[in-house]
Amino acid sequence: NNFQSHGVIVYALTNTTSFENADIQAGLPVIFPELAEAWITVGNTEQTGALNSTTASDYSRKGAQCGDTKEYCLQADGFEITGPALNLGGVDLFAPADGPHGSGTSFATPQVAGAVAILAEAFPNHTPEQLVDRLLASAFNGYFTHEGATTFVNGVEHGYNSEFGHGMVDLSVALSPITTSAFSRSILLGDSAVS
Repeated sequence: NNFQSHGVIVYALTNTTSFENADIQAGLPVIFPELAEAWITVGNTEQTGALNSTTASDYSRKGAQCGDTKEYCLQADGFEITGPALNLGGVDLFAPADGPHGSGTSFATPQVAGAVAILAEAFPNHTPEQLVDRLLASAFNGYFTHEGATTFVNGVEHGYNSEFGHGMVDLSVALSPITTSAFSRSILLGDSAVS
């Protein structure tokens, strides 16, 4: 809690896809609500379609659902990430354990942590809570049915659900003025979200 006066905690959800809720470490703000203001849980969702596609089948969750952490949960694509490798004399000195690609929330979470760092540089007067709010309010959430919404200080509403939280992190939007809501009474019909 003391750390949150000057930093954001970015915590990975488990990679177990059958979990309908966050594991206890990722869900600590559920038990200790004073931690929620500068905390982000991160899930791993593969995006195969066009950027910001509203087609649900373009998104495949590769880990646990956000569950009770849905109000401060984001997704990033940490599936089949190719990392830096060093091959010296035909010997790989660094390669992910599962082959040439690595997958999991351990690949998604650093993307969100990096987004926090970039936002902290772009908005040096923001508090950790304001940085988190900026990421949550700008996430792309047009591919799932919204169960609820968060209303931010400037009146912007942003929808979330138990499976994907606020949706896919979108640094480009987070770096811009956030003046429009991304909450609708939309539902998923077939493979597309409609209002």
